[in-house]
Amino acid sequence: MEEELIGIKNAALSMILDTQSQKELEEIKLQFLGRSGKLTTAIKDLAKLPKEKRPEIGRIANEVKETIEQAIAEKLNTTKSSTLKAKQEGIDTTAPGIEPKIGHLHPMTLALYEVVDIFKRIGFEAADGPDIETDYYNFEVLNLHKDHPSRDTQMTLYLDTRGSKANPGEIILRTHGSNMQGRIMEKTKPPVRAIYPGKAFRYEQIDASHGFEFWQLEGLAVGENLTMTDLFGTMEYVVKEFFGQDSKVKFVCHNFPFVEPGAEAYMTCTVCKGKGCSFCKHGGWVEILGCGMIHPNVLKRVGFDPEKVSGFAWGMGLSRMVTLRYQMDDLRILTNPDLRILKQF
Repeated sequence: MEEELIGIKNAALSMILDTQSQKELEEIKLQFLGRSGKLTTAIKDLAKLPKEKRPEIGRIANEVKETIEQAIAEKLNTTKSSTLKAKQEGIDTTAPGIEPKIGHLHPMTLALYEVVDIFKRIGFEAADGPDIETDYYNFEVLNLHKDHPSRDTQMTLYLDTRGSKANPGEIILRTHGSNMQGRIMEKTKPPVRAIYPGKAFRYEQIDASHGFEFWQLEGLAVGENLTMTDLFGTMEYVVKEFFGQDSKVKFVCHNFPFVEPGAEAYMTCTVCKGKGCSFCKHGGWVEILGCGMIHPNVLKRVGFDPEKVSGFAWGMGLSRMVTLRYQMDDLRILTNPDLRILKQF
């Protein structure tokens, strides 16, 4: 009986503390102290107890009743004071509150999640890597020789390593997501299917379709008997899943040091519908990715035997894909902090 009374007291006090109006306090009072209230019913049950226990339990019951009544009175005074103050200040407590601003995902994030899901459906795993990279993983592993133009200081952003243990020119901001190729293949045995989205940094002439900081989504697949047909089929599948089955894709030969043979993929410009605009340089087609079969030298550097396995790799311009998806005519819109732009997505 004593435990029951203590439980009734704790429940009542908890409800009183949470109440916000006089009406709620009246309901609580009836619930516990009314004719059929919990405490009233418990007090009536005192007659069922042995005579020697009734005085002590009765005393506890009275203390519980007084505590609840006092708590209700104090809360009632507080509530009345708050209401009076609100009226004096001219606050209409019955008016609806200010609707909170609801945030939402950036269009880049929306596109990233969707593309990752598309690749996952065909067996690829997502990985993450560092923005600050070493010359070895960014260039050396990928068969880029020392005098390659991309390693020039007017193309790559080098970090000042004075006062550190790193050698000059050894630490850079990664110029592409392909820096993850070597890292993944060194730790994974074939077959390998991986994608690695992230930012890349280059010294670029900024215009409607280029920037010095942009997102890429790169990836690779390594296994037995992989061919260019597998590469083209995978890339076309992803593009059509993302942009729609009516999207037109074409591949043209291109040279990249880390693939052989190499190619670029183009799709019809969604901004001008292939008619020609500033975004597609008035050609009607927009480059969306570079790709090719992984160069044997790259496979050898990570311990793979090019006689037994082959693979393909690609790098998608994710920032460019977002602008095409939402028909933006300028890549710089993605980094514009104007909320009027972001609210459209």
